[in-house]
Amino acid sequence: MKKSLIALAAIAASGLAMAQSSVTLYGVADIALGDANDTQGAHSNGNINNGTSRIGFRGVEDLGNGLKANFQLEQAVRLADGATGGNGGSGTGATFARQAWVGLSGDFGAIRAGRQLTPSHGATAAYELTGTANYSAVALNFGYGGGSRDNAMITYATPSFGGFKATVGYVFEDNYALNSTYGVGDTKGHYDIGLVYANGPLAVAAAYNYAEVDTGWNKKSRVENSSIGASYDFGAVKLAGSYHYNDIAAAGYLGGPTTGSTNVNPGVEGYSLGASIPFGAFSLTADVVYAEDRNGNRDGIDAVVEAKYALSKRTFVYGVYYRADEDSPTYGSNFTDKNNFAIGLRHNF
Repeated sequence: MKKSLIALAAIAASGLAMAQSSVTLYGVADIALGDANDTQGAHSNGNINNGTSRIGFRGVEDLGNGLKANFQLEQAVRLADGATGGNGGSGTGATFARQAWVGLSGDFGAIRAGRQLTPSHGATAAYELTGTANYSAVALNFGYGGGSRDNAMITYATPSFGGFKATVGYVFEDNYALNSTYGVGDTKGHYDIGLVYANGPLAVAAAYNYAEVDTGWNKKSRVENSSIGASYDFGAVKLAGSYHYNDIAAAGYLGGPTTGSTNVNPGVEGYSLGASIPFGAFSLTADVVYAEDRNGNRDGIDAVVEAKYALSKRTFVYGVYYRADEDSPTYGSNFTDKNNFAIGLRHNF
């Protein structure tokens, strides 16, 4: 009898431990049919898709006293051919290039370490109208202030104080290096901060990140990217706007003609204005971006129009038209054709 009670207690304790920890499998399946960059047919994980298809694992363990351990591993999957690897399922690159981190969270906030989305990305996501879609004109022109992810980044996010939240990130000097294409020598680490206020219909966010550099970059000692934006939901319509000032432009654009070893400086500056109108399960969003390189050689206006119809809470059909200005600083890197359009299906699981 005693052995039976002990066995039952062990089973109960095991069940309690299992209840305190969990691992969730999740993902996105997205494919579109259309014409982008003068290429007709199926598109997956491209700039004309709503999102990048992916599969991932999230885990949490309750350590007691309000403390939890967390992790996330996420890899891209290209639906057109099933390829994986890299941020977009290119078949090359790291397996979990989209997310690979572990951390602790509690009443104090959250600490994470590993490859993850930057605080600058989180700030932009607070107000950007398409939900940071692949065809986001803001993201394609300004690149979340130099990039959406960092390797070996350590971040701390505060708890929310009446809707206000701050996230700071740092990459150590030995873990961070700007691409040699930019004509930059050694760096002295990378710093990133995102400030978000989201309360009711109002969202306001600002971001700033920089890297100290030893050489190159026109002898500039600090490479900086900054942005500020806001959105307000009136119910019948949601409006958003933002301003961006980058030393590093989006999508590999190098900020004008090469001048010696400093072909990135002076970067890109610009702003966005947009509106989103809901009609029950249907929504219509339009966003316009003006961008110029800071040496005044190129400037242009990109525009994106998105229509979405929700089939369920996890599945929607979308149609998108993206007009890329041939005079825009990013033309040729994001899109090589002025008129790009597609109809797609996205399922979140």
